[in-house]
Amino acid sequence: MSEPAETFNNFLSFIEWMRWLNSIDDVDQAKINIDLVHHKIHEGKFFSISIIDTDVDTEAPKYLRITAPNTSTRIHFTGQVYVTAASLIEFFEDPTISTAGDALTEYNNNRNSDNPSTATTFEDTTVSNDGTRIDSGRAGGAARPNFRIGGETARRNEWILKQGEDYVLKITPDADNTEVVVSLTWYEV
Repeated sequence: MSEPAETFNNFLSFIEWMRWLNSIDDVDQAKINIDLVHHKIHEGKFFSISIIDTDVDTEAPKYLRITAPNTSTRIHFTGQVYVTAASLIEFFEDPTISTAGDALTEYNNNRNSDNPSTATTFEDTTVSNDGTRIDSGRAGGAARPNFRIGGETARRNEWILKQGEDYVLKITPDADNTEVVVSLTWYEV
């Protein structure tokens, strides 16, 4: 039969093991957890791009393109658009690309990771057909300066992009000389 001190030490070891297993904080005994997106950053599978264009005109909308890889990797995509004047923001699937545009650098949000994004992004893509509009909204002015692609009602909502498909984000301001700031983020599974 075990001595009381040995039993107590075994019990303490068990508690330490349970803390490790359940990620319990030592100070307040709270369970530690992080959401999936935060975990993807830690894994080096969360990416972003951002652009600023200080002069977007009504007759020359701003286009950004993201292309999902034609692999089993799934792109879970969201974005945010800020504009200085009222604008229509539209997100299209399967556009007809005329010219690719300028390649953007996709940044891994875990700056210690060398993992590259499997999605590719371009600025100032030209299209002969926008494709199928799958999301849209209006933004601009002091009352509503931004628009979130992928949802406005939940804490986080996203699009899971179709494999091997092109998508374009189109920002059409109501007035010339509108400043547009776009931040696109995605994680890969």
